[in-house]
Amino acid sequence: MTDSRTDEELLQESQQQAKNLAEQQEEDLRFVMQAPQGRRFVWGLLSGAGVFQSSFTGDNNATNFNEGRRSEGLRLFTAVMATCPDLYLTMANEASKEKQ
Repeated sequence: MTDSRTDEELLQESQQQAKNLAEQQEEDLRFVMQAPQGRRFVWGLLSGAGVFQSSFTGDNNATNFNEGRRSEGLRLFTAVMATCPDLYLTMANEASKEKQ
């Protein structure tokens, strides 16, 4: 059985699938960020990834490891800021209050 779709049709289908996935991920992130428990969880991920601190340790291996971890945290931070920046501010305020 051969696929009779053209390259253009396959490309369009692939692009639509990627768009659908991106939209689903944004919807999922909004869902998580709407609940205080979700915001606490995301804040913990961002903090644990070292997003709010320097990665430099003086040891190249440790610094490289920290930068890799921080890179993933920044990816999440970017997604939060692109999807629901207002909820980021809520999350930061909640985290500040919990810290006190």
